[in-house]
Formats: sequence, structure tokens, C-alpha cells
Amino acid sequence: MPKLSPELQRRIDALDGCQGRWLLDNRKTDGDYSFALRSLGESFCCPDGRYHSASTAEQAAELCASFHWRGPLLLWQSTYLDDDCGWPGGYSAPSIYRSNARVFRDDHRKALAAGADGDGPGLSLDVRYVNDDMIEELHGLESYPLLSEDDHSELELELQDEAWDSWAARDWAAAVEKRLALYAPESADQYWAADRMETVAADKLRELFHTCCESSNTYWGEEQGDQWIDLDRVATAVDLADLRELTGLPLLPEREQWRREAYPWLDGSTDPLAPQLI
Repeated sequence: MPKLSPELQRRIDALDGCQGRWLLDNRKTDGDYSFALRSLGESFCCPDGRYHSASTAEQAAELCASFHWRGPLLLWQSTYLDDDCGWPGGYSAPSIYRSNARVFRDDHRKALAAGADGDGPGLSLDVRYVNDDMIEELHGLESYPLLSEDDHSELELELQDEAWDSWAARDWAAAVEKRLALYAPESADQYWAADRMETVAADKLRELFHTCCESSNTYWGEEQGDQWIDLDRVATAVDLADLRELTGLPLLPEREQWRREAYPWLDGSTDPLAPQLI
């Protein structure tokens, strides 16, 4: 096995002290398949037709060098830059890792484009092209696992917008509809609240959502990498005044529902005191 250059040895030693894992990329021999990415200690077929394995990053680099880096390649996958799902069909990567990965890509876009991006899971780095600035940033993540507070906050807002468009807007409208149905007149059918919700503008619903989040002290949180919020709890802050403003209807509180009952007027009519809300 050829001996490693002092510079390559230094990079390996520096990365060995970080949170992550080494991968042997054998796609040049096995083809572009996920099984071609091997962990240290695994046996795999190399360009010489024989099976090899390496138990340490140093041994793996020596193995790569023995094939002049035309066979297996040594990659470093940082835990803090892993923006892939944990397993096929699994949950999303934590937003903190996704933010780190996109900040790291922006900070080192030239080096990554020049070969440092190993095109493996998450943001896997080809050890041959890792530079000192990358190593310094990776070591910084060991002390504080977030590269940019601003970018992470921006990403959370983006994910909340995605969640709103995907499911939260629909579920919020349904939650408000349930609240509105509590004030339906006696003569209303089962679709009364739904029909009136169809006339409400989407921006008014979202404005009410933000107001009720504040009132109920309920906010977005992260669950399995995605943004989630307890909409039932938020809906508890929807009051009668909110529904009146939202729908334009003269809704009556429960204590005044008697005003909808027939009233014997002097002319013999029996109209209710309250207007019909149908």
C-alpha cells in the first residue's frame, strides 16, 4: 500500500475528530447504486477483481491511493451537514442540519464545484479536496451545531409556509368552521357553516390564524424534521367577535339565542327579534 502524503494524513486526522462517518464510494466499480457506498470495515470488490476492506480512514485512503483514486473514493459525511432523510421513506432531516448544509454549500461553493462535493448522502466531502476553511467550519460545529441563526430562522419560515400550503390552511379552515357552526341558527342545515366559510378570503383566514397563535400562546414547532402546530389549541382563541369580522354575519352569543324564537307582535306576526341568518 502506498503511504499517504502528510497533507492528506493531516486532513484525515482533523476530520476524525468531528461528528460524522467515513464512507467508501465504490460507484466507479459497482455502478451508481446506494449499496456502492460502504462503511468502514465492509468488504467490496475493487477494480483488480478482488475484495478489499479497510477498518480505518487511513487504511481506506491508502486503498484508494493504491488504485490511483480511479476506483474507490474516501468521503466524509458530517452529522451536522446531513440534509438527507435518515432512511428511505423516512422522515425529513432536522431543519438545523438542512440549514447548515445550505450555508456550507454557499460558503464553499467554489471548492465544492471543484471536486470537494462527493455527491454522496447528505453533504459528503471528498477528502482529497477538503480545505482548511472547511475543516475550521466543521470543527466550529462541534462547539455550536448551527452555522447561521439567521438562515435557520429563514428556513423555518419557509418550511412553515410549505406546511401551510400543504395541510395547515385546510385544517385551519376546518377548525374555524367548527367554531362557526356553534352559532348556526336553528333553521340552518348541516352545510350552513361550510357554505359561509367558502366566502371567506384566504388572507383573512391566515391573518386570523396569526392573531389566534398569539392569543393562545401556540407556535410552530419541529416534529421529525417537519413543522407542526396544534391547530385545535389555536382555534380555542377564536371568539365571537373574530367570527363576525371574518364572515360579516350578525352572530348571536348562546345567551341570546332566544332572540331567534318567534315573538308575538301586536299585528299578529310571529317574526323573531333577531334577523334570519340564512
